[in-house]
Amino acid sequence: MSMTPLRNNVALAIDGGGIKGLIVARALMALEDELGGEPLIKHPQLKVMAGTSTGAIITAAIAMGMKAEEITKLYVSMGQEVFPRLTPGWLPRAAEQADEFERMARKPFLYSNEKLIDLLKKVIRDKMGNAELTLAELNEQLGPDKVLILTTVNITARRTRFLKSHQTDSGDWKLWEAILASSSAPIALPVWSRADRAGKPAYYTDGGVGSYGNPAYVVAQEAIVFRGYAPEDVSVLSFGTGWVDADNFEKASGSPAKWHGLNWAMNAPLLLIDDAARSQSLDILEGFGDGKVDYRRFQFALEKDISSDGYGNDDTYALMNKLGDALGERIRHDQFAPNADPQYDPEGLYDLQMEHRAEREASRSRHTK
Repeated sequence: MSMTPLRNNVALAIDGGGIKGLIVARALMALEDELGGEPLIKHPQLKVMAGTSTGAIITAAIAMGMKAEEITKLYVSMGQEVFPRLTPGWLPRAAEQADEFERMARKPFLYSNEKLIDLLKKVIRDKMGNAELTLAELNEQLGPDKVLILTTVNITARRTRFLKSHQTDSGDWKLWEAILASSSAPIALPVWSRADRAGKPAYYTDGGVGSYGNPAYVVAQEAIVFRGYAPEDVSVLSFGTGWVDADNFEKASGSPAKWHGLNWAMNAPLLLIDDAARSQSLDILEGFGDGKVDYRRFQFALEKDISSDGYGNDDTYALMNKLGDALGERIRHDQFAPNADPQYDPEGLYDLQMEHRAEREASRSRHTK
């Protein structure tokens, strides 16, 4: 069985999630295969790409013409070069966590971004011939029908900045720094500083810190509102980077009734990000063309989360490869959310849809009485 053909205007969105981007990159090998085997950017129906954090790395790589297999190799390189282990592999997990907390208390970040910058520049130079390629120059190569959008959060302005390849106010951003600004995860990497139009320093951090950890809403809005594509002519492919269910979340984080200050500091952002991800999926399903958009949310369940910056050992890579292959098979067989089968819909989008429909019907019934 092959996947249902995509519509004339395809929008691709990839969430944040650090190392777990490797899972999505591997799954995209199946999408490439379904579309004929060429790099995704060569597919004429692909019009809009948006990524947050690790999704920014993947969508930028797609925009440069990289194949999914090349992107998976890039993630392995990041593990080896950018995020080396901070503690010996034989150290017990409790001691490892204690060491990490101690480092966080002493330093504003755990890793330097210098090696990541070097790696990004090398990839861009090898693929595009110019390590300092700007978004405006990338836009010239993409042409008028395609756009790349990377999200980052301006800390002092307290708002998400959408770095679009076709907009003049983003054109002077170098591609590597746009990727870096989107993927500078708090604690793991330092914030990115860049002068604003007035010449004052502006500070940027990971796009997932804002309201668009799931950038699917960004691509849907770009395609339908800004570009004017008819909802019934749009396919939105949205890729998550793993979902821990309620029972396993509490098992990992403890009872919320017993959370102390540090627990809240670590867990509160997850509550905001996960809630926003589901809400924005629902907005696409119900808000753009009243259900006419072909929305395919590919998300997978995790028994426990995979540390966003902890590349771990060979077992971790083996697990991610397995998850990526399974996610790729879901692409091939139209197994995506919303779906009545929870194994394909761990975020519960189907249930949320049913709840909303029931609420609307109840409201209409009360209003007509």
